[in-house]
Amino acid sequence: MKSAKRLSALNSITFVFDRTLGFVKRQKRNYRVAVTRSSASSFLGNLTAQYNAIYTVALGADAVTLGGIGSIGNGISAFIATPVGWLVDRFGFKWFQVVAMALLAASALTYALAPSWEWIIVAVILSSISMRLVGTGCSVICLDSIENRDRATAQNVCVTFASIASLIAPLAAAHLITMSGGLNVAGIRPLYYVRFVGYGLLVLFVLTQLRELDRTRWTDRRSVTSFIGGFKQLFVGHPVLRRWIVISALTGLPMAMTSPFLQLYAHEVKGANQYLLGVMITATVLTRLVSGVPLGRLADRVGRKRVIFLLTPLWYASFLLLAFSTSSATLILSASLQTFYAISSGVTSAMTLELVPLERMGKWSGALGLFSGLVAIPAPAIGGLIWRGLGPLYVFLIPLVVDLALRIPLLATIPETLDGEPVA
Repeated sequence: MKSAKRLSALNSITFVFDRTLGFVKRQKRNYRVAVTRSSASSFLGNLTAQYNAIYTVALGADAVTLGGIGSIGNGISAFIATPVGWLVDRFGFKWFQVVAMALLAASALTYALAPSWEWIIVAVILSSISMRLVGTGCSVICLDSIENRDRATAQNVCVTFASIASLIAPLAAAHLITMSGGLNVAGIRPLYYVRFVGYGLLVLFVLTQLRELDRTRWTDRRSVTSFIGGFKQLFVGHPVLRRWIVISALTGLPMAMTSPFLQLYAHEVKGANQYLLGVMITATVLTRLVSGVPLGRLADRVGRKRVIFLLTPLWYASFLLLAFSTSSATLILSASLQTFYAISSGVTSAMTLELVPLERMGKWSGALGLFSGLVAIPAPAIGGLIWRGLGPLYVFLIPLVVDLALRIPLLATIPETLDGEPVA
């Protein structure tokens, strides 16, 4: 009986994987390149994702310093978002993607060479610039390469393949850390050298495989009148876009406030070792692997907002389980449910792409990055102050109250975008 159930589960996963692979093959080349790049980058990122905060603290930082470093990264990302969006619209996006991978390589090397926590500031700045470049380029690729009826699926397919690629990364990293000396600077440092080499290879891959969009270049040379004027055109007479700016900023707030402290809380407060931290990341990835594509298809059929409202209580539960965890099993379940935050954010991103036409996507992405960043800048620092002043527990409870009181009511006022026309 158990063998039959295991075989049935394996067949279900194989079926989902085959369907997903077929979906990718029928999309444009740039989307396939983006999926490959994202998968490799996710694998490399997950080698150290659960250890970045622990590594930084081991180099001499405390919770407040850790939050401050996160705020610096968010600030850099926010203030370059607008010029990056304008430049992508004007000059195309390929070379920005190449630079993004080079910056990630430089960030990983800075982590690897860091003799003290101050060096981590430089690494975070480089990584933040890279993530902004990647995010803007991915928005352009997704809008150009994917039809509305497939867009939420495409968002989740990209992350699902990234999940497959990174499935073994946390446990492989835990084994390497054990061989290198445990959860300390010497034990974690070799992982960053591995990331450095991997990102160097990704620079070559993006450089040789990604194709520029002729449509983007044509549009920009004729329609961009000025830096400020181009952005002003987005919002004049479009109240939905103004409300969406607020919703987008609030969507990123919970993770901006809590992400520097998730693994630190599990390790220092709940006693998780490197293997349990690795299992937690694996649980997140497995849940995403199983549910990401089906939920994306559901959003493409029944509407974006319905799926967002469906998933919100699940990621609320992940924060609550982490905050009040009493066992390893609860921590793993919390990590598993946390993936629904990412899926919900992906569906929100699909709505974002459907609000403006392709020729305005760079500016729209830049505007979103700026205003979302202005909210995210103080969030990690506030989290650090809450950790020290009120206690670690409240770092995970306060963002839920803010989300329920502000984002959810605002989202209810936005029209469904699945079958609609761009509003600007």
